[in-house]
Amino acid sequence: MACTRPSLPVIAALVTMKYIDLDSLPWYTKQQLAEHQLDRAIRLLLDEKDAISAVTLAGAAEEILGKLVELQGGTHSLKGFIDECLALGRLRQDEEWSPKSFADIANYFRNELKHYVQGSDIAVTPEAACDLIERAAENLWLLSGRDSEQVRRYLSWRHAT
Repeated sequence: MACTRPSLPVIAALVTMKYIDLDSLPWYTKQQLAEHQLDRAIRLLLDEKDAISAVTLAGAAEEILGKLVELQGGTHSLKGFIDECLALGRLRQDEEWSPKSFADIANYFRNELKHYVQGSDIAVTPEAACDLIERAAENLWLLSGRDSEQVRRYLSWRHAT
């Protein structure tokens, strides 16, 4: 699905590239891009057993969709998780925990694969991809009240395993 053209600064940046006919390019909303990333992450995980690429794409989709949920005044999946952890800490332990520590834990694989983080080697499991796919899918639902064919396929696979 194409959408309206971007702002002038974006067009100006694109025009500096030689021989590109802007009218021939498809334009996408951030939501459309994130949905595509999420669907591709699911295909990579289920069809190709590629957890590494699935983590990277699902992480990008989760972040974009989460920001869109936030812009609509909602609570994205990661913030909901963090809020529940903090409430549990207050209720069970009578302690105040750092929200950042939970975000760092939840985003560990995404950040390790997205940024250069000095440290040791890493093993990337399918479960790491599942966590990010599920957060992205939840954000898509929170944003639009719907899911995609690939999300439904993933959920069927997940409940069968």
